[in-house]
Amino acid sequence: MHLAVISNRARDQDMSVTRPLVAWLRDRGVKITPGPSLARDLGEEVTDIYSWPELGIRFVIVLGGDGTLLQAARDMYPLGIPLLGVNMGQLGFLTEVELGDLYNSLPSFLDGEYEEDQRHFIRATVFRDGTAIEDFLALNDVVIGKGSFSRMVDVRAWVDGALMGRYRADGIILSTATGSTAYSLSAGGPIVHPELKVLIVTPVCPHSFYARPVVLSEDQRVRIRGDYRHEDGHPLLTIDGRQGRTLMDGDVVEARLSERTITLLRRPDWNFYEVLQRKFSSIEASIDW
Repeated sequence: MHLAVISNRARDQDMSVTRPLVAWLRDRGVKITPGPSLARDLGEEVTDIYSWPELGIRFVIVLGGDGTLLQAARDMYPLGIPLLGVNMGQLGFLTEVELGDLYNSLPSFLDGEYEEDQRHFIRATVFRDGTAIEDFLALNDVVIGKGSFSRMVDVRAWVDGALMGRYRADGIILSTATGSTAYSLSAGGPIVHPELKVLIVTPVCPHSFYARPVVLSEDQRVRIRGDYRHEDGHPLLTIDGRQGRTLMDGDVVEARLSERTITLLRRPDWNFYEVLQRKFSSIEASIDW
């Protein structure tokens, strides 16, 4: 068997998790290809990830939190290799295995006892003066936010050419069902089962009681255009909370559900609602009332 390992070194600075895991797997006859940055840290040969499908890598173990898994998904979706997320962060809605249960869980995955969970991306395109200038893929969400200035953004949203609404708000979130438990949830958006192929439009702190979240079907497109003429700054487009672009007045952001997917590995008994209950219970328990 051949696996790859990606590790968030910011969460494992002394390699106390990553190095023993790689050794444990190799002791069991598993061939391991470390991700490029991890290979350099281990003093091993660096292998281009785009050669991984030719190497026969079955799946990639991703050590980190949801942010690490989101980055790995964007980097690796063209490869068609599944990801197994190991939670070294806090909530970990996307990751499958908790760090403390890692060595108890891995033998089942090594034996092929898992299910594949397909997650769709959002494709977002920025248009300036009618010309597409940049394309992005997001697994969780695409956000148009007010950036560093304090004023609200003023945007209009069209769905398939029909005006859906005007939003004066701190921002607007376009999320997948996967992203419904991320920023959209914090902004009052609905929780959506990840199997549903939908696009969720959620305003952030809207200056109107009637500006409510809207769920669009998989074949609908939303176009967002705003008044971005502010002397003290411009709104920022962010992709899964990381990648970003400053928006200029007149820019249009068009988003739709992409045909692109990433495969996440799950235990056979994985249940979305049990995950919700467990994660929300952990949040409640962590609050110091």
